[in-house]
Amino acid sequence: MPDVEIRSVDPEPRVDGRALDLAVLGEVKGRPVRFLVEAKASGYPRDVQQAIWQLDGLRRLEQPVADVPLLAAPAISEASRELLRRHKLAYWDAGGSIYIDLPWAFFWVDRPVPAGRPRVLRNVYRGSTAQVLHALLLEPGRTWHVSELAQCAQVSLSTVHQVCTFLEAQLWMDKAGKGPRAVRVLREPGALLDAWAAAHSLAEYEARRFHRWVREPVELLHAATDALAGAGIEHALTLGSGARLVAPYGTDAERAWVLVPAGAAGRLEGMARASDLLPVEEGEAVTFLMTRERSPLLFRRQVQGFWVASDVQLYVDLWAWPQRGKDQARHLRAERLGY
Repeated sequence: MPDVEIRSVDPEPRVDGRALDLAVLGEVKGRPVRFLVEAKASGYPRDVQQAIWQLDGLRRLEQPVADVPLLAAPAISEASRELLRRHKLAYWDAGGSIYIDLPWAFFWVDRPVPAGRPRVLRNVYRGSTAQVLHALLLEPGRTWHVSELAQCAQVSLSTVHQVCTFLEAQLWMDKAGKGPRAVRVLREPGALLDAWAAAHSLAEYEARRFHRWVREPVELLHAATDALAGAGIEHALTLGSGARLVAPYGTDAERAWVLVPAGAAGRLEGMARASDLLPVEEGEAVTFLMTRERSPLLFRRQVQGFWVASDVQLYVDLWAWPQRGKDQARHLRAERLGY
Protein backbone atom coordinates (compact mmCIF):
# COMPACT_ATOMS: atom_id res chain seq x y z
CA MET A 1 0.00 0.00 0.00
CA PRO A 2 1.22 3.57 -0.57
CA ASP A 3 2.89 5.30 2.37
CA VAL A 4 3.18 2.02 4.33
CA GLU A 5 6.57 0.53 5.20
CA ILE A 6 7.20 -2.73 7.10
CA ARG A 7 10.33 -2.75 9.31
CA SER A 8 10.17 -5.99 11.32
CA VAL A 9 7.93 -8.85 12.44
CA ASP A 10 7.63 -10.36 15.93
CA PRO A 11 6.22 -13.93 15.62
CA GLU A 12 5.49 -14.34 19.35
CA PRO A 13 4.33 -11.01 20.76
CA ARG A 14 2.77 -10.51 24.18
CA VAL A 15 0.84 -7.34 24.98
CA ASP A 16 -0.60 -6.75 28.46
CA GLY A 17 0.01 -10.42 29.21
CA ARG A 18 -1.95 -11.52 26.14
CA ALA A 19 -0.33 -13.72 23.50
CA LEU A 20 -1.03 -12.62 19.93
CA ASP A 21 -0.27 -14.32 16.64
CA LEU A 22 1.94 -11.63 15.15
CA ALA A 23 3.18 -8.09 15.64
CA VAL A 24 4.21 -6.14 12.55
CA LEU A 25 6.27 -3.00 13.16
CA GLY A 26 6.33 -0.35 10.46
CA GLU A 27 5.39 3.15 9.44
CA VAL A 28 2.16 4.56 8.05
CA LYS A 29 2.58 7.98 6.41
CA GLY A 30 5.82 8.46 8.30
CA ARG A 31 4.47 7.61 11.76
CA PRO A 32 5.53 4.43 13.60
CA VAL A 33 2.84 1.78 13.98
CA ARG A 34 2.75 -1.71 15.46
CA PHE A 35 0.00 -3.91 13.97
CA LEU A 36 -1.16 -6.44 16.58
CA VAL A 37 -2.41 -9.34 14.46
CA GLU A 38 -4.94 -11.95 15.54
CA ALA A 39 -5.32 -14.67 12.89
CA LYS A 40 -8.47 -16.75 12.47
CA ALA A 41 -9.09 -19.80 10.30
CA SER A 42 -12.44 -18.33 9.26
CA GLY A 43 -14.04 -14.93 9.31
CA TYR A 44 -17.65 -15.55 10.31
CA PRO A 45 -19.21 -13.07 12.78
CA ARG A 46 -18.83 -15.59 15.60
CA ASP A 47 -15.06 -15.79 14.99
CA VAL A 48 -14.83 -12.04 14.60
CA GLN A 49 -16.68 -11.46 17.87
CA GLN A 50 -14.12 -13.65 19.64
CA ALA A 51 -11.31 -11.65 18.06
CA ILE A 52 -12.91 -8.39 19.16
CA TRP A 53 -12.90 -9.64 22.76
CA GLN A 54 -9.25 -10.72 22.41
CA LEU A 55 -8.17 -7.38 20.94
CA ASP A 56 -10.32 -5.22 23.21
CA GLY A 57 -8.39 -2.33 24.73
CA LEU A 58 -5.24 -2.85 22.63
CA ARG A 59 -5.90 0.05 20.23
CA ARG A 60 -3.62 2.82 21.50
CA LEU A 61 -2.80 5.61 19.12
CA GLU A 62 -1.40 8.31 21.42
CA GLN A 63 1.82 6.50 22.42
CA PRO A 64 5.13 6.94 20.49
CA VAL A 65 4.52 3.72 18.53
CA ALA A 66 0.79 3.41 17.90
CA ASP A 67 -0.72 -0.03 18.55
CA VAL A 68 -3.30 -1.01 15.90
CA PRO A 69 -5.17 -4.34 16.38
CA LEU A 70 -5.77 -6.19 13.10
CA LEU A 71 -7.74 -9.35 12.32
CA ALA A 72 -6.41 -11.57 9.51
CA ALA A 73 -8.31 -14.49 7.99
CA PRO A 74 -8.50 -16.35 4.67
CA ALA A 75 -11.99 -14.94 4.12
CA ILE A 76 -13.95 -12.34 6.10
CA SER A 77 -17.69 -12.18 5.42
CA GLU A 78 -19.40 -8.88 4.66
CA ALA A 79 -21.26 -8.97 7.99
CA SER A 80 -17.96 -9.53 9.80
CA ARG A 81 -16.30 -6.64 7.99
CA GLU A 82 -19.08 -4.32 9.06
CA LEU A 83 -18.77 -5.54 12.65
CA LEU A 84 -15.01 -4.87 12.66
CA ARG A 85 -15.44 -1.41 11.15
CA ARG A 86 -17.93 -0.50 13.88
CA HIS A 87 -15.24 -1.32 16.46
CA LYS A 88 -12.55 0.53 14.41
CA LEU A 89 -10.52 -2.67 14.18
CA ALA A 90 -8.29 -3.21 11.16
CA TYR A 91 -8.68 -6.33 9.02
CA TRP A 92 -7.20 -8.14 6.02
CA ASP A 93 -8.20 -11.27 4.12
CA ALA A 94 -6.67 -13.36 1.34
CA GLY A 95 -8.92 -11.78 -1.26
CA GLY A 96 -7.09 -8.48 -0.82
CA SER A 97 -9.68 -6.67 1.29
CA ILE A 98 -8.13 -4.41 3.91
CA TYR A 99 -9.33 -1.79 6.37
CA ILE A 100 -7.17 0.52 8.50
CA ASP A 101 -8.69 3.57 10.19
CA LEU A 102 -6.19 5.97 11.80
CA PRO A 103 -6.50 9.66 12.65
CA TRP A 104 -3.81 10.48 10.08
CA ALA A 105 -4.41 7.74 7.46
CA PHE A 106 -7.30 5.72 6.09
CA PHE A 107 -7.17 2.62 3.89
CA TRP A 108 -10.24 0.69 2.75
CA VAL A 109 -10.16 -1.86 -0.07
CA ASP A 110 -13.37 -3.91 -0.32
CA ARG A 111 -13.18 -6.95 -2.58
CA PRO A 112 -15.46 -10.00 -2.95
CA VAL A 113 -15.15 -12.60 -0.20
CA PRO A 114 -12.71 -15.25 -1.49
CA ALA A 115 -14.14 -18.52 -2.78
CA GLY A 116 -13.73 -21.75 -0.90
CA ARG A 117 -16.15 -21.06 1.93
CA PRO A 118 -18.33 -23.91 3.19
CA ARG A 119 -21.02 -24.95 0.70
CA VAL A 120 -23.89 -24.09 3.02
CA LEU A 121 -22.73 -20.46 3.17
CA ARG A 122 -23.05 -20.15 -0.61
CA ASN A 123 -26.28 -22.13 -1.09
CA VAL A 124 -28.15 -21.72 2.18
CA TYR A 125 -30.96 -19.77 0.48
CA ARG A 126 -31.62 -22.53 -2.06
CA GLY A 127 -32.73 -26.16 -1.91
CA SER A 128 -33.50 -28.04 1.29
CA THR A 129 -31.56 -25.59 3.48
CA ALA A 130 -33.98 -22.82 2.42
CA GLN A 131 -36.84 -24.94 3.78
CA VAL A 132 -35.23 -24.78 7.23
CA LEU A 133 -34.79 -21.01 7.02
CA HIS A 134 -38.40 -20.69 5.87
CA ALA A 135 -39.69 -22.61 8.89
CA LEU A 136 -37.55 -20.57 11.29
CA LEU A 137 -38.68 -17.23 9.89
CA LEU A 138 -42.36 -18.16 10.16
CA GLU A 139 -41.94 -18.80 13.92
CA PRO A 140 -38.96 -16.63 14.92
CA GLY A 141 -39.60 -16.74 18.65
CA ARG A 142 -40.00 -20.48 18.89
CA THR A 143 -37.57 -22.76 20.72
CA TRP A 144 -36.71 -25.66 18.44
CA HIS A 145 -35.34 -29.14 18.94
CA VAL A 146 -33.50 -30.31 15.83
CA SER A 147 -35.96 -33.15 15.25
CA GLU A 148 -38.95 -30.77 15.43
CA LEU A 149 -37.38 -28.39 12.95
CA ALA A 150 -36.50 -31.22 10.57
CA GLN A 151 -40.09 -32.49 10.64
CA CYS A 152 -41.57 -29.03 10.09
CA ALA A 153 -39.20 -28.20 7.21
CA GLN A 154 -39.45 -31.72 5.73
CA VAL A 155 -35.68 -32.20 5.63
CA SER A 156 -33.09 -34.50 7.18
CA LEU A 157 -31.52 -33.97 10.60
CA SER A 158 -28.14 -33.39 8.95
CA THR A 159 -29.57 -30.53 6.88
CA VAL A 160 -30.94 -28.87 10.03
CA HIS A 161 -27.56 -29.21 11.77
CA GLN A 162 -25.85 -27.67 8.75
CA VAL A 163 -28.20 -24.68 8.73
CA CYS A 164 -27.96 -24.18 12.49
CA THR A 165 -24.17 -24.21 12.31
CA PHE A 166 -24.32 -21.52 9.64
CA LEU A 167 -26.78 -19.36 11.60
CA GLU A 168 -24.79 -19.70 14.83
CA ALA A 169 -21.63 -18.65 12.99
CA GLN A 170 -23.46 -15.52 11.80
CA LEU A 171 -24.60 -14.81 15.41
CA TRP A 172 -28.20 -15.07 14.19
CA MET A 173 -29.12 -18.12 16.30
CA ASP A 174 -28.64 -19.03 19.96
CA LYS A 175 -28.09 -22.57 21.20
CA ALA A 176 -28.78 -23.79 24.74
CA GLY A 177 -27.91 -27.19 26.13
CA LYS A 178 -25.98 -30.11 24.69
CA GLY A 179 -26.73 -33.32 22.87
CA PRO A 180 -30.32 -34.40 22.15
CA ARG A 181 -31.67 -31.87 24.68
CA ALA A 182 -30.11 -28.89 22.93
CA VAL A 183 -32.53 -26.25 21.69
CA ARG A 184 -32.15 -23.38 19.25
CA VAL A 185 -33.83 -20.00 18.88
CA LEU A 186 -33.53 -17.67 15.91
CA ARG A 187 -32.06 -14.55 17.46
CA GLU A 188 -31.94 -12.19 14.45
CA PRO A 189 -34.85 -12.97 12.09
CA GLY A 190 -34.61 -9.53 10.50
CA ALA A 191 -30.96 -10.00 9.53
CA LEU A 192 -31.70 -13.43 8.09
CA LEU A 193 -34.67 -12.15 6.08
CA ASP A 194 -32.58 -9.26 4.72
CA ALA A 195 -29.82 -11.64 3.64
CA TRP A 196 -32.27 -14.01 1.96
CA ALA A 197 -34.03 -11.18 0.13
CA ALA A 198 -30.68 -9.84 -1.10
CA ALA A 199 -29.75 -13.27 -2.46
CA HIS A 200 -33.13 -14.04 -4.05
CA SER A 201 -33.93 -13.43 -7.72
CA LEU A 202 -37.08 -13.96 -9.77
CA ALA A 203 -34.76 -15.37 -12.44
CA GLU A 204 -34.78 -18.55 -10.35
CA TYR A 205 -38.29 -19.15 -11.71
CA GLU A 206 -39.20 -20.07 -15.29
CA ALA A 207 -42.05 -17.81 -16.40
CA ARG A 208 -44.93 -19.05 -18.58
CA ARG A 209 -47.16 -16.19 -19.78
CA PHE A 210 -50.84 -16.32 -20.75
CA HIS A 211 -53.66 -13.92 -21.46
CA ARG A 212 -57.42 -13.95 -21.06
CA TRP A 213 -60.00 -11.18 -21.20
CA VAL A 214 -62.11 -10.88 -18.05
CA ARG A 215 -64.65 -8.40 -16.70
CA GLU A 216 -63.46 -8.45 -13.08
CA PRO A 217 -59.91 -9.04 -11.79
CA VAL A 218 -61.10 -11.78 -9.43
CA GLU A 219 -62.24 -13.75 -12.48
CA LEU A 220 -58.61 -13.88 -13.57
CA LEU A 221 -57.51 -15.41 -10.27
CA HIS A 222 -60.30 -17.97 -10.44
CA ALA A 223 -59.52 -18.81 -14.06
CA ALA A 224 -55.91 -19.60 -13.18
CA THR A 225 -56.26 -21.21 -9.77
CA ASP A 226 -59.44 -23.21 -10.40
CA ALA A 227 -57.83 -24.78 -13.44
CA LEU A 228 -54.71 -25.66 -11.44
CA ALA A 229 -56.76 -27.15 -8.63
CA GLY A 230 -58.83 -29.14 -11.11
CA ALA A 231 -55.67 -30.56 -12.63
CA GLY A 232 -54.29 -31.43 -9.18
CA ILE A 233 -51.35 -29.02 -9.53
CA GLU A 234 -50.01 -27.52 -6.32
CA HIS A 235 -49.85 -23.74 -6.57
CA ALA A 236 -49.72 -20.46 -4.59
CA LEU A 237 -50.34 -16.82 -5.46
CA THR A 238 -47.32 -14.56 -5.08
CA LEU A 239 -46.13 -11.02 -5.88
CA GLY A 240 -49.03 -8.58 -6.32
CA SER A 241 -51.66 -11.32 -6.39
CA GLY A 242 -50.68 -12.71 -3.01
CA ALA A 243 -49.90 -9.37 -1.39
CA ARG A 244 -53.29 -7.99 -2.41
CA LEU A 245 -55.02 -10.67 -0.33
CA VAL A 246 -52.93 -10.42 2.85
CA ALA A 247 -51.59 -6.83 2.96
CA PRO A 248 -53.11 -4.64 0.21
CA TYR A 249 -50.84 -1.87 -1.02
CA GLY A 250 -51.99 -0.57 -4.39
CA THR A 251 -51.11 -3.79 -6.18
CA ASP A 252 -51.83 -4.37 -9.87
CA ALA A 253 -55.23 -6.06 -9.83
CA GLU A 254 -55.23 -6.67 -13.58
CA ARG A 255 -52.60 -9.44 -13.46
CA ALA A 256 -52.04 -12.72 -11.65
CA TRP A 257 -48.76 -14.36 -10.58
CA VAL A 258 -48.89 -17.99 -9.52
CA LEU A 259 -46.12 -20.27 -8.22
CA VAL A 260 -46.27 -23.81 -9.59
CA PRO A 261 -43.83 -26.74 -9.42
CA ALA A 262 -41.62 -27.23 -12.47
CA GLY A 263 -42.75 -30.84 -12.60
CA ALA A 264 -46.17 -29.65 -13.76
CA ALA A 265 -44.83 -28.12 -16.97
CA GLY A 266 -46.16 -30.93 -19.15
CA ARG A 267 -49.73 -30.38 -17.96
CA LEU A 268 -49.68 -26.61 -17.85
CA GLU A 269 -50.50 -25.72 -21.45
CA GLY A 270 -53.34 -28.25 -21.71
CA MET A 271 -54.80 -26.93 -18.49
CA ALA A 272 -54.43 -23.35 -19.74
CA ARG A 273 -56.23 -24.10 -23.01
CA ALA A 274 -59.13 -25.67 -21.13
CA SER A 275 -59.45 -22.40 -19.18
CA ASP A 276 -59.21 -20.17 -22.27
CA LEU A 277 -55.77 -18.94 -21.26
CA LEU A 278 -53.80 -18.18 -24.43
CA PRO A 279 -49.97 -18.31 -24.42
CA VAL A 280 -48.36 -14.94 -25.22
CA GLU A 281 -44.86 -13.46 -25.37
CA GLU A 282 -45.91 -10.12 -23.85
CA GLY A 283 -48.99 -8.32 -22.55
CA GLU A 284 -49.78 -11.29 -20.32
CA ALA A 285 -52.53 -11.30 -17.70
CA VAL A 286 -51.42 -14.51 -15.96
CA THR A 287 -47.82 -15.53 -15.24
CA PHE A 288 -47.04 -18.99 -13.94
CA LEU A 289 -43.70 -18.95 -12.10
CA MET A 290 -42.32 -22.47 -12.27
CA THR A 291 -39.98 -23.45 -9.43
CA ARG A 292 -37.71 -26.45 -9.01
CA GLU A 293 -37.45 -25.70 -5.30
CA ARG A 294 -39.74 -27.07 -2.61
CA SER A 295 -39.49 -24.06 -0.28
CA PRO A 296 -41.64 -21.54 -2.25
CA LEU A 297 -44.73 -23.78 -1.98
CA LEU A 298 -43.97 -25.50 1.32
CA PHE A 299 -45.83 -23.19 3.70
CA ARG A 300 -48.65 -21.94 1.47
CA ARG A 301 -52.01 -21.23 3.12
CA GLN A 302 -55.57 -20.47 2.06
CA VAL A 303 -56.73 -16.85 2.09
CA GLN A 304 -60.21 -15.91 0.90
CA GLY A 305 -60.49 -19.22 -0.90
CA PHE A 306 -57.13 -18.96 -2.71
CA TRP A 307 -53.82 -20.70 -2.02
CA VAL A 308 -51.27 -17.96 -1.17
CA ALA A 309 -47.53 -18.22 -0.57
CA SER A 310 -46.30 -17.67 2.99
CA ASP A 311 -45.57 -14.14 4.17
CA VAL A 312 -41.84 -14.93 4.06
CA GLN A 313 -42.01 -16.14 0.46
CA LEU A 314 -44.16 -13.17 -0.52
CA TYR A 315 -41.59 -10.84 1.00
CA VAL A 316 -38.52 -12.24 -0.79
CA ASP A 317 -40.42 -12.40 -4.10
CA LEU A 318 -41.69 -8.83 -3.75
CA TRP A 319 -38.24 -7.56 -2.79
CA ALA A 320 -36.84 -9.02 -6.02
CA TRP A 321 -39.70 -7.57 -8.12
CA PRO A 322 -38.72 -4.39 -9.99
CA GLN A 323 -42.30 -3.07 -10.33
CA ARG A 324 -42.70 -1.26 -6.97
CA GLY A 325 -41.95 -4.55 -5.27
CA LYS A 326 -39.75 -3.11 -2.53
CA ASP A 327 -42.46 -0.67 -1.40
CA GLN A 328 -44.97 -3.51 -1.21
CA ALA A 329 -42.43 -5.73 0.55
CA ARG A 330 -41.83 -3.10 3.24
CA HIS A 331 -45.58 -2.74 3.77
CA LEU A 332 -46.03 -6.51 4.03
CA ARG A 333 -43.15 -6.77 6.48
CA ALA A 334 -44.58 -4.08 8.74
CA GLU A 335 -48.11 -5.46 8.60
CA ARG A 336 -47.45 -9.22 8.77
CA LEU A 337 -43.91 -10.10 9.86
CA GLY A 338 -43.01 -7.52 12.47
CA TYR A 339 -39.23 -7.98 12.30
